[in-house]
Amino acid sequence: QQQQNNQISTNSNSAATFGKHGIIHPSSFHSNSKIRRSFELWLAEIKAIPAFTGSKHELQEYFKEYVEDYNTATLPHVKYYDYDKWEAEEYERKKREAESAAAANAGNANVAADEWQHKQKLAQIAKQKKMQELQLIQQSMTSEKVEEMKHQARLRHQMAVAYKTGDEETRKKLQRRLEPEELVKR
Repeated sequence: QQQQNNQISTNSNSAATFGKHGIIHPSSFHSNSKIRRSFELWLAEIKAIPAFTGSKHELQEYFKEYVEDYNTATLPHVKYYDYDKWEAEEYERKKREAESAAAANAGNANVAADEWQHKQKLAQIAKQKKMQELQLIQQSMTSEKVEEMKHQARLRHQMAVAYKTGDEETRKKLQRRLEPEELVKR
């Protein structure tokens, strides 16, 4: 009886989180630019693929994974649900913090406002620099390098599967293949 009650409470908790941030479908990628922007951020930050250059099928597989996490409300941070909204809220929060700090230091109000503006300017410059670096990386990547990166990602996945299944021999073999050449020569 108690086990049955635990199953019911578990099911009701998962039902409460499903769709918490809305429901999206695989077709949402083409029809909703907000979802696409949030997906691209998720792909860059969580999957470490800043500029996806793979096949359309592979992109759809990543998006299906994102859709599942989105619909079940299991993405690691709220910014991956609606990045534009999160970014605006984060900006407003920082602005309020700066204003409250300025109010607390009434005599130093201009200093706090100037400091906040300076921090915003530095953040903007850092963001632009990061985008420029990303563009430079994208331009310098050859198709061979992209294929090698994909191959290494597949090997890491195979190694994780081998670890989870307890296949220690395969895991060690794959780990040796993935080690940088400098370490192997020692």
